[in-house]
Amino acid sequence: MRNLFLIFYFLLLFSSCSVKLPNSYTEKSLKEENYLENYRNDYTLHFDKNEVSKISLRDTSETYKWDQHDGPVVLKNYKTRPYLNLISREDTIIVSNRYIYFKNVINFRDLGGIKTMEGKTVRWGKIFRSDNLAGLRKSEFRKFNDLHIQTVYDLRTANEIKGKEDRLPENVHYVHFSTVKDNGDLLAQLKSKVLNGEISEEKSIELTLALYKGCVLENLPTVRNLLQKILASDKPVLYHCSAGKDRTGMTSALILSILKVDRKTIMDEYLLSNYYRKEKIEKMLGKIKLAKLVKRNINTKVIENFMKVDEQYLYATFEVIDKKYGGIDNFIKNELKINDKLRNELIRKLTY
Repeated sequence: MRNLFLIFYFLLLFSSCSVKLPNSYTEKSLKEENYLENYRNDYTLHFDKNEVSKISLRDTSETYKWDQHDGPVVLKNYKTRPYLNLISREDTIIVSNRYIYFKNVINFRDLGGIKTMEGKTVRWGKIFRSDNLAGLRKSEFRKFNDLHIQTVYDLRTANEIKGKEDRLPENVHYVHFSTVKDNGDLLAQLKSKVLNGEISEEKSIELTLALYKGCVLENLPTVRNLLQKILASDKPVLYHCSAGKDRTGMTSALILSILKVDRKTIMDEYLLSNYYRKEKIEKMLGKIKLAKLVKRNINTKVIENFMKVDEQYLYATFEVIDKKYGGIDNFIKNELKINDKLRNELIRKLTY
């Protein structure tokens, strides 16, 4: 029974499910035919050979040329994160990998490379998001430091952190910045009700929607403070919660909104959590099937509702912004206290 309880303790800290990858937004950056795949330390660059005449690695003298019969550029066991300049007749485009592989830290990705409504591109290597960093290995500290991340904001509650403290290089500044009220008793009650099949599918959705609405209602002062600190930093930053999908997803959505990214693109970036967590969640779902042999009242659909990210969840946040605050621009100006001048400065700093 103890093992079963531990399984569900982890699940109810807002993990994610679903394996659907949005059609309009994948690892592909800037153009559908120009993108960088990252598998561990191997990188494969795909490109349109009719448009790209040369590729060079930024900050090195390495340059790649090819004819139309050549395959993609492959970097095997490349120890540092590559930034590549794709040179064409018209322009030079910078491409890097959005997903960054760490063995026991998943859903770790860069907000860079995303197009804004003004035709700009979010800068690579400035803002990162992930799930918790308790599984980061000392042997991976060098790779982590290669990202030049100076500050990590941990959005979890104190109860969530116990036993799953972040493991970070000594040079990285850690900030505990809980964005929701810490109430361990409520969490324990919720776990018990789920185990006993006392929460309906409708209730599970209602509870999740309340979390998303609360982000811009009762938790607004905390969220405002967090965003101001992240955006004010001149050094790369990372923020995360437990699974890197709900609180982290909402934070990312607001940052991209400030930078004038359209909502469809923001939604697609948000839904990527379902894709990057696929392998881990499949293993966890297998454990749930075994748990049902003992706890027959467990409703798998309820568990999935807590585990996955879904369009309706993030739309609930945007709905509050539109109806209560008069739209995203008014919300940014009046509630986040980012006036037009400051917003334009942030756009200049964080896009190109």
